[in-house]
Amino acid sequence: MKRILILGASGTVGSAALKLLSQEKDLEILGTYFSTLQKEASSMIHFSVEFPNDIYSILEQARPDIVISCLRGDFDKQLAVHRGIADYLAPGDGKIIYVSTANVFDGSCEKPHYETDTPISASAYGQFKIECENLLRDRMGDRAIVLRIPFVWGKNSPRIQTVKAGCGSGRLEIYTDFYSNHVSDLQIAEMIHWIIREDKNGIFHVGTSDVINYQQFMERLITATGMKKPELTFLKEPGIMAVLSNRDDIPEQLKWNSGRLIQYLAAVL
Repeated sequence: MKRILILGASGTVGSAALKLLSQEKDLEILGTYFSTLQKEASSMIHFSVEFPNDIYSILEQARPDIVISCLRGDFDKQLAVHRGIADYLAPGDGKIIYVSTANVFDGSCEKPHYETDTPISASAYGQFKIECENLLRDRMGDRAIVLRIPFVWGKNSPRIQTVKAGCGSGRLEIYTDFYSNHVSDLQIAEMIHWIIREDKNGIFHVGTSDVINYQQFMERLITATGMKKPELTFLKEPGIMAVLSNRDDIPEQLKWNSGRLIQYLAAVL
């Protein structure tokens, strides 16, 4: 039986992974939370990135074969946490699945990017994610699996809450002249499940296969979910930030387009 530790299991991505993986009888799942009602669950352990050295006791308690990292928080402290994870996993045959971001390419916004492209970031967030990717892959090689994701959507995700609030107030800020792809919490969870089942390694770009104008996506989403269309105010952000996959081993059922994502959100909201 594989033991899996999900760091940030109370967040949008972590909770989706926890829900899906917990359905597998031959996987033992533990997760960490910071401040949610899930603290009562026996499979949940309290952890705060503000105390990075606590990761050592959590790893000794969980004894994971695989760590799934969906953490948020202070960049330097996150790096310290991931150094601890690499120290623990590197001597054996354990793996980490690290959830990264399309922002590792935000220094080059003229075209979509693929797994084989070299990251270049202009933002502190993107540069931190690159540093963390490099740290893990330098210490663990292919056993450090990287998932780069674009805009994340889910039933209770911060992004959908912003849209709901904007529709409720009658005013919503959106990007204009901006193109991107998107991803659901479920698509990420399904990809993680497949990577574990098929014992996959390497870098994966997880998101919709089409690159769409951000304003067009938002308008389609609002219409499909039945929310009242607000007055749109525009943040001019010209460019493209999208992560597409050129891997040839991804099953068709794991590939989403923006239409499927909008249908998913319309069904769960």
